[in-house]
Amino acid sequence: MPELAISDFTNIAVATGSPKNTKLRQIALRGDYAHYKDYYLQLRTAIKSLFSQKRHVSYLIDISRRQKDSSKKIKFERLAQNFIQWQSGKKIDVYASLRESFVFNSTTIHCNPELSALINGVRTHVKLHFTETQRMTKERADYICYLMHEAIQEVGAEYIVLDLHSGQEFRLTSNRDRMEEKVCQEILWIEQNWPI
Repeated sequence: MPELAISDFTNIAVATGSPKNTKLRQIALRGDYAHYKDYYLQLRTAIKSLFSQKRHVSYLIDISRRQKDSSKKIKFERLAQNFIQWQSGKKIDVYASLRESFVFNSTTIHCNPELSALINGVRTHVKLHFTETQRMTKERADYICYLMHEAIQEVGAEYIVLDLHSGQEFRLTSNRDRMEEKVCQEILWIEQNWPI
């Protein structure tokens, strides 16, 4: 049955009406993830390596400026600047990002934060939001934070979404019991309407 990335699940969960059915169909028929098609791969990798390889933040700007496509260069530089501003003044020590999944019924949702780090002394899992066309909202962030928490289950850790377009940090604001109910309802709807 369905095996989804957390971003794909939230795309479906926050949609309504016919766009919800369209998103489900597109995701179901799209095929497996291919890293070479990942528009943001270079920037995502650069951000991860910033801390693991002890690089200076200017590395993100260098990566952005190396893009051949001028619109991609502009987008990457804006996202890099927002990340640089977010991390400024924070003591960040990364550790191996946990790759875990949330499973309910016959659906698996992969919850892979880009950064798992000790940020100012607090164990924190950070999901970076790159895509401008899929706006980050509190509702969407609640789904992501809840799913990461349930999949990773690291006691005392924080789970956040960093929207690289706005530089805004999101945390779970909804009631956990209510989120569990919403996630389960969405999964049941997805399974019922899965086109394959």
